[in-house]
Amino acid sequence: MTVKASTRLVGETISEAKKTERPKRRFRVEINEKLCKGCYICVRYCPMGVFAESKEIGELGYNLAKVAFPEKCTGCKLCLLYCPDLATAVDEEEGGKK
Repeated sequence: MTVKASTRLVGETISEAKKTERPKRRFRVEINEKLCKGCYICVRYCPMGVFAESKEIGELGYNLAKVAFPEKCTGCKLCLLYCPDLATAVDEEEGGKK
């Protein structure tokens, strides 16, 4: 007799249960070069390592941060929370594939 426990059957492995996961959401990450002052707070606080330091100099005369690995973004938006100049933007891409 099989007893159902929450969403998976007893005895079913976790890997079998994960086969029915939702499709991965994708996000577009941007940095506004006119607002970025190169503090690199986004680099330090992004848990997925989406941002990196850049040698490019912005309009304000500072080295800018850059989006190095946009495919790693999970949409947590910590960069929006921590950026003191509101220079980062995170938007979900439609359809999950772009």
